[in-house]
Amino acid sequence: MRRPPFATGIAFICVLLGAISARAQNPQAAQGPPIIKSIDVQYTGPGTVSKERILAQMRTKVGQPYSDQVVEQDIETLYKTGSVLNVRIFAQPEGNGVKVIVAVQTRSIVREIEIDGAEQVKAKRLRKEIKLKLNQPVNEQELDEARQKIVEVYQGRGYNDVSVQFRVDPVDEKRGTARVVFTVNEGLRGAVRQIHFEGNEHFSEKVLRKQMKTRGKTLVYFLDKSGRLDEVQLEQDLDKIREWYQNHGYIDVQIKDTRKERTKNGPMILTIVIAEGPQYISRGQVDDFGLPSDLGAKDSCPAKNEGGQRLFAETVAR
Repeated sequence: MRRPPFATGIAFICVLLGAISARAQNPQAAQGPPIIKSIDVQYTGPGTVSKERILAQMRTKVGQPYSDQVVEQDIETLYKTGSVLNVRIFAQPEGNGVKVIVAVQTRSIVREIEIDGAEQVKAKRLRKEIKLKLNQPVNEQELDEARQKIVEVYQGRGYNDVSVQFRVDPVDEKRGTARVVFTVNEGLRGAVRQIHFEGNEHFSEKVLRKQMKTRGKTLVYFLDKSGRLDEVQLEQDLDKIREWYQNHGYIDVQIKDTRKERTKNGPMILTIVIAEGPQYISRGQVDDFGLPSDLGAKDSCPAKNEGGQRLFAETVAR
């Protein structure tokens, strides 16, 4: 049946009115993202980076549609410059568009570098080694690398007890300038000459020293960096020794002490005291000494050497 002409006209008018109503209720959906009318840079603390430089790093521009994705990219870019400590970007309504706010906290600028406590190595020499530059933003990672470089210089001259700390002091808070101060505690001079062990009944010193990166000073110490004592590396070496023992059945092994003794001329003797404990073995296993270890957990009997000295505790299955 054919629809009357007036019915078709009424349906068309209803559809048109519905579209106009929807557009009026959600004009932004029809118009797209709001247009950026202005951008304002607001500083928290001193502004050590100019507004022009900050805006030059951003893709968000006046006259463009506001985009959350572009804003996220701008935040990432500003952090990568190394000049910004904190940054937040957001939009506020302004007329028929938005105003973009860039809330930023910039890093202090290094104006001075001091090295206190350096007597055996000249501060001028240390400044050349650390390669820090003035008039650059404070960067904690670079400062820590510089601290470690000072430690390495001293260790290279036999000062293995050296410790170095750094701090950042304000010079002019209004201008955001700072002074970096490295404090050196040189300690006593003396390279690690020898490494000895006590309590190592089942493994020789040669075997245990192979588990370590810390080594006694050699004739080519200036090339292989031998003789240097790095406390972090020493702790890792002790872990390696424990692991070696445990892999060979000495589950209860303990490092009882690490003694650092100096000779009259300065070189250090490092002594590592070990409590090996019993060796646990499983049925059918042969230990490093070639002794059979086919004892079970129930029918166990400690093995002994020719002198009657006990070598193994009651065996357990691994």
